[in-house]
Formats: sequence, structure tokens, C-alpha cells
Amino acid sequence: MLSFAVEVVDPDWGCAYKEVVDSLGGTSIKVCFVTVKDVGKFAEKLTGWVLDTSWMADLDKGVRRQYDFTVKETSQILVDVFKSASGGGKIGGEFGESMVSIGSARGLEQVFNHTKVPVAELWKPQAKQNEGFDFHTVCTGELVNFGEAKFSSDKNPHGPALDQIDRFVTEEKHLRDRAHLINLVGDNPIEHLDNDRFGIVAAFSVNSDNPLLVFKGALKTALALAAGKNISSLYLVGVGEA
Repeated sequence: MLSFAVEVVDPDWGCAYKEVVDSLGGTSIKVCFVTVKDVGKFAEKLTGWVLDTSWMADLDKGVRRQYDFTVKETSQILVDVFKSASGGGKIGGEFGESMVSIGSARGLEQVFNHTKVPVAELWKPQAKQNEGFDFHTVCTGELVNFGEAKFSSDKNPHGPALDQIDRFVTEEKHLRDRAHLINLVGDNPIEHLDNDRFGIVAAFSVNSDNPLLVFKGALKTALALAAGKNISSLYLVGVGEA
């Protein structure tokens, strides 16, 4: 039986987070629910995060030059998207995707003590090009977790998120990110990845008055995926508006 743990309130981001726990202990998949309570404040935080280039400070000169133009180009695109949402109103697809991906990374940080990696769009070779996973975190076990985010204004797209993860892992797109991740995470996570130890995150928007029922369905699909893949850990993160 699924239930919510105690809510963690994050006023700086205008969000709240709740772990979804299985009282029967029937699954090792970790699940949490992110509620965006203040879209304007959330959009402001997203803007600040993508404009913060402090993660580049420790990179060597050649690597910084490798990312410099992509970061400038993509951050401006994302900032324009976030500004359009900061005034409220209906959330569009572009902001919705960022809300799910970055909101999920923040939720994993707050609930499961993950470390966020700079959003993938900032270091992909071309702005808005879908080359693979949307976001990444590093968990306390020093594993890289590869996240795929799906947004819908009226559905709960956990199925499409898990289907795409299945395809991306089969196509080894997680390994294609290694060339970038080696500059962004520590040696141990890379060593684990080289030994096929990594996690995945299926992140999706939740549009339901009964989110636990949505998670129940998502868990069923996720268990089938985990049984057929060599995956060390699997997370489900739902993101909804208050």
C-alpha cells in the first residue's frame, strides 16, 4: 500500500516534496512527489540556476572553452522560456518540460540527498537538440542517475518516460553522455558507470486528484523495465501544481 511520508517544504523554490513509501516493502524503487506551489518563484529559481556558471570555474581552460558558447546560447533560450511563465497563467510545453526535469532533480536533492548536475541542455552540443537524457544527478552511493522528463498539461505520462528510458538505455545513450559527465561529476561515479553501475529517473507531470493511484500504475511499469535491464537503481518522480 502506498502512502506519503512527511512533506518537506522548500519556500525558496516555491515547492514541497513528499516521498512515496510502500508500507508492504514490495519494491526497491524510490518514489517522490514534487508539488510546485508558486510557479513564479519556481521560474525565478530556474532562471538563477541556468545563469549560474560557477560549475565551470573548476574546469580546465580547454573544457571551459568547449562549453562556453553552448552555455551562453542555451541559457538565454531557457531564461526567455522561464520569464514567459513567471507571470502565471497556463504552463506551456517548453516550460513544463523544464519544470518536470529540474523540479525532479531538486526533489531528489531534497528527499534523497542527491547532487544535481548542471541541466543537460547547457552542455549538449546544440541548443534544444534531444541527444538523450534530460537531466542527471549523483546519489549518495556515487552513482550517476540519468533522468528523462515528460510533461503533459492533462495526462500522467509515466509510460512515455519509461518507454523512452528503455530505448535510450538499449541505445547506450547513457554511455554517450560519459564524455561530458567526466567533466561534471567525480571519479567514483565515472568508475561506477564504466562498470555498468548507474541509476535512472523517470520524471513526469501529474494531473490527478489521486496521485498515489498514478504512482501505483507507474510502479507496475517501472518494475517490468527494471527486470529487463541492468540498472542499479530506479527512481520515479511525479511533478504537479498545487
